[in-house]
Amino acid sequence: MKLRRRLSVWCAALVLVLAGAAPSTAADQRTYTNPLMSNFADAFSDPGIIRAKDGYWYAYATTTVMTRENQQNGGPPYYMPIARSADLVTWEFVGTVFNEDNHPEWKPFPGTGYWAPDVRYVDGTYYLYYSLAGGGDAAIGLATAPTPAGPWRDIGRPVVDFVPDSEVMEIDPALFVDSDGTKYLYYGSFREGGMHVVQLSDDGTRAVGEPRQVVAGNRGEAAWVVKRDGYYYLFYSGYGCCEVDTGGYPVFVGRATSPLGPFVDAEGVPLTADAPGGTLVNATTGSSLVGTGHNATAVDRSGQDWFFSNANSRFDNWGGRPTVMDRLDWIDGWPTVRAGQWTSDTPQPAPVGTWDVGSTFNDGDLDGWVTVGTGAWGLARERDAGGFVRSRSAAPHSLLLVSEETTAADYRAEADLRVRGMGRAGLVVGYEDHRNYVVAWLDPSRRALVVDVVVDGEVVRSASDRLHAGFRFDTWHAVTAEVRGSWATFEVSAAMEGSPLAEVSVEVPERLGKPSPVGVAAQGRGAEADNVGVTALYEPVTAKVPDPTVGALLPEFSDEFEGAELDEAWTIVGTPQSNPEVVGGALVWPTQAGDLRSDDHAAVLLRDAPEGTYTVETKVHLPLGTGPRGYERAGLLVWGDRVNSLHVAPTSTGTTRQAFLWVGPAASPWPNAIQLGPSADTLWLRMRHTIHPETGEHLFRAATSRDGEHWIWGAVWHLPADAEPRVGLVAMGGEGVTATFDYLRVYGP
Repeated sequence: MKLRRRLSVWCAALVLVLAGAAPSTAADQRTYTNPLMSNFADAFSDPGIIRAKDGYWYAYATTTVMTRENQQNGGPPYYMPIARSADLVTWEFVGTVFNEDNHPEWKPFPGTGYWAPDVRYVDGTYYLYYSLAGGGDAAIGLATAPTPAGPWRDIGRPVVDFVPDSEVMEIDPALFVDSDGTKYLYYGSFREGGMHVVQLSDDGTRAVGEPRQVVAGNRGEAAWVVKRDGYYYLFYSGYGCCEVDTGGYPVFVGRATSPLGPFVDAEGVPLTADAPGGTLVNATTGSSLVGTGHNATAVDRSGQDWFFSNANSRFDNWGGRPTVMDRLDWIDGWPTVRAGQWTSDTPQPAPVGTWDVGSTFNDGDLDGWVTVGTGAWGLARERDAGGFVRSRSAAPHSLLLVSEETTAADYRAEADLRVRGMGRAGLVVGYEDHRNYVVAWLDPSRRALVVDVVVDGEVVRSASDRLHAGFRFDTWHAVTAEVRGSWATFEVSAAMEGSPLAEVSVEVPERLGKPSPVGVAAQGRGAEADNVGVTALYEPVTAKVPDPTVGALLPEFSDEFEGAELDEAWTIVGTPQSNPEVVGGALVWPTQAGDLRSDDHAAVLLRDAPEGTYTVETKVHLPLGTGPRGYERAGLLVWGDRVNSLHVAPTSTGTTRQAFLWVGPAASPWPNAIQLGPSADTLWLRMRHTIHPETGEHLFRAATSRDGEHWIWGAVWHLPADAEPRVGLVAMGGEGVTATFDYLRVYGP
């Protein structure tokens, strides 16, 4: 059993308080602790997640050795391993997507790497898009299977092929199917071409039309797209995927009113701008887990979203990246992990993994269910779904199957429905008796999701949302209902993966909004149902944890640059390659050609810092322009020595302008810098210092602002307990730009 060192994140900068945590339901008081899958996998990276038709959640990962022992013993790789779980917490190993017998023939084996699987349920078949890389190129392939465990069969050619001399890297695919049935594939990485989206053919096996850029170059990878409240949300991950020592890998998001974009962040900055936008969803916190990116999402039985990513352990690094999971909150229209507390490494309330009332029908009986109406429901089985129920009535009136037990007044219900005939199948909620209930029909005759409110045997209210022309009623689709107060919201999707194909909200009578059984309904021939259940509805978190507070100005540690020259509290360390000068109430400093890689490093300006908690701030003007550049940068610095140093700076990365928390002396931001909020020619910068109470490490949390008033707080990194850091300024990474600093201010606790 591996001993893992855990850190409780007490960092005051993050305000890790229970006030931001969602309450667990009475039905599910379990806890879990990251990382997941430690019973069989020390490494399970780039996770893709799907809730399959047998009622389990399945996870898929990049090719890996799975365990440190296997790596040390020279054991074989697992070509995209598969795991499954009944509750999102306890996982078991299932197998692999590829092996020596079924691997793709259009790339060399075993010299090709298989990465970043993205699994979807499409018209009764499981589709797995994946990256192939080897021999200097990359492409995106597709394998299909009749069940989530396989057997998987590659289609024998790329969906998106490698383009020689392209500025786009064809990796990290993510499928999104819009409500009109159009399929889109998102992909790309950190080259100048950035991330792209391309429309796929109706069968999802080839790209059609021209790709469109959705994220700027040198910015991100690992797309994940969901639709919510009329917006398309594009998640992506930044620099540092695989580095334990500097692995930031923050996750950002932008949203759009079209799957083709343009995507913008919460400040309205486009993701494709020269200084790209991107609202932080998750970043490092100073805990034991770092590199927490490449995400996917899943929804539990209560309706709560969960954020899956991979991670590294700072204290047990051997190269493997396990999977971690945390609650995903939607606050003021934007997603954030744990209300802004981000990835956890301490016990957390677990997802609601079981229904209060419900069944997968895999046990082969209908105990606890009551048939209402003339006719009968029978049990059937198939390879993928396992057990399910089938209506044995062809009558035009409704035949119901409802649970004997009920759940709370506010609840979430779900069912997988299929119609293989001329009838229709529905999800029943708000059931009082056979004359009073609400039903959401998959209705082939109207090609729609139809919601009927039935009172005293009559339909008193009906609403519908038309399904696209290619919608396959004869394959399983998930229908869900969220009933809160007097309103019920219904949705149909392939597999509850964030791609709703139809949505309907209706007001329900008070008498039908009370604690309710769950059920399914049939009219006419061919109605089938599976995975029918109801659970107390989750309570959404509506406020983020507070940003760090900044105390009173400490004049003795600050400088407004009001004199004729630098005051005596400043020290220059290193070899100056340009001279900083005080001019007109500002410090003017041309960027130096050098950096911090050698003992004969570029100069840095330093002054003493106070003890304990403090915040250091500056305002810098660095006009980087719009053309290609190197890594010129200027900003705040904390310094133990050149190796044990951090700086926050607007930076040139080719044609893209970004703000980073730089870790250590690296010349390039990849992978040794952690991306922050949007950059600008004039940028306000902060670093908040606290001491970790368990390790004594110096924790620094970075923040940026484009107006000096609205701050975006980003990642935390650390310096050793014995570092005795000083604070200061830096301007380096290439010649040709002049930085102007208005002040350096230090604030107390």
